[in-house]
Amino acid sequence: MSSLGDRAAALPRLAPLGPGAVAPGSGQHATKLSRSIYSGWVAEVLRESIVDGSLAAGTPLVEMRVAEELAVSRGPVRSALHVLEGEGLVRTQPNGRTTVVGFGADDVQDLLRVRYELEATGIRWGVAQGASIAPLEIAFAAVAAEGATTPRLVELDVAFHRAMLAFSGSRFLMEAWQAIAPVIQTVITVGNQRLAAADPAKHMTRIVASHRPLLEAIGRGAAEEACALLRDQFGLTGSLFDGGRDHQGRGAGDEQ
Repeated sequence: MSSLGDRAAALPRLAPLGPGAVAPGSGQHATKLSRSIYSGWVAEVLRESIVDGSLAAGTPLVEMRVAEELAVSRGPVRSALHVLEGEGLVRTQPNGRTTVVGFGADDVQDLLRVRYELEATGIRWGVAQGASIAPLEIAFAAVAAEGATTPRLVELDVAFHRAMLAFSGSRFLMEAWQAIAPVIQTVITVGNQRLAAADPAKHMTRIVASHRPLLEAIGRGAAEEACALLRDQFGLTGSLFDGGRDHQGRGAGDEQ
């Protein structure tokens, strides 16, 4: 599990929390807040390690070992493992031990199929209702303004796609998408890292060029055209995880 320390260093969202430490404040409320904050960070570290294959299927996740590796107490680790089990990334065995389920190419394709159905439905319903695209335009402008491949760019990309679900006007469609959003964001993060490493000069241009025609199609009310563009976008994501296709030569329209 030596990779977790390196992964944590690459995700400096929070200062490490030593055993017994709590977030600023005092009392039970501060302790609960501390556990909540740091469990999210621990889940992010573990989730990315599982998605990119650093933690392979069958790897045991022992609370004490993970806590020591990440310099946190066991409480946030326990909470993070519960979250990851709900996402289908880890499994608790009958003997109480937690192991990694894994995340292979088939899992990526499964996730992308579900994601496509949800987001395409959001597009179709929003267009049918004549919903305003102003929130989508704002979200796209934020992506374009970022100007470089950064961790924030992934968050802005996810925010754009979240806006497509909100465009539908359906609370429960949004809730369904939100349930898998953390895994979606991690897949985009890992995919962006691989694309940026392969072609850093064109990566930002590729992202903007893939989202602009999608927004324009939605703005024209061309729902099926937009859905076809969305399907094309997800094609590259799958290729980045299947190990059997050359993604470096794909066009600018193939983005996540």
